[in-house]
Amino acid sequence: MNRKLLITLAVVLLGVFSTPPADAASGLYLGAGLGRSTVKDDTGSGEFDAGDAAYKAFVGYRFNIIPIIDLAAEAGYTDFGKPSQSVGGQNVQFKLHGATAAGLLIFPLGPFDFYGKAGVMSWSFDASAAGTSSSTTGTDPFYGAGVGFYFWKIGIRAEYEQYKIKDVDRVQMYSLSALFQF
Repeated sequence: MNRKLLITLAVVLLGVFSTPPADAASGLYLGAGLGRSTVKDDTGSGEFDAGDAAYKAFVGYRFNIIPIIDLAAEAGYTDFGKPSQSVGGQNVQFKLHGATAAGLLIFPLGPFDFYGKAGVMSWSFDASAAGTSSSTTGTDPFYGAGVGFYFWKIGIRAEYEQYKIKDVDRVQMYSLSALFQF
């Protein structure tokens, strides 16, 4: 009985230590995601609080420099859709999109990553109501947090991002992304 238990334990330990690591390695990666954006603003004639489907695409490079944390640099494009709502009897629609650049601080735990993200977004914002429209552009900061899962060179991310867009009270996005690491 003890011999069978010892052989079983040896086989299990050999299998655990001989499998390749499931965490992400350093290098270039490409990804895309879908999510839900929410825009909240006081329009002067009432409170605008609406959401829409959003998407993003990104490219990044991950650095495995320090043993317990990884760093990454990422550039991307985000489109928050066209959230619309009736405010004060008028149909109000916002359109927001732009390019992003961010740094990530990643805590890898085997095949899972927990990370924080901070960067800037160069955005274009269009608002329309009752036949009038206005457009503005700018560059403002954003931050976020997420969790990722990696298997081989494929990764899945769930994340939350908060954007500080000038003249808009709140812009946020929840997303689910897939990425491929080269």
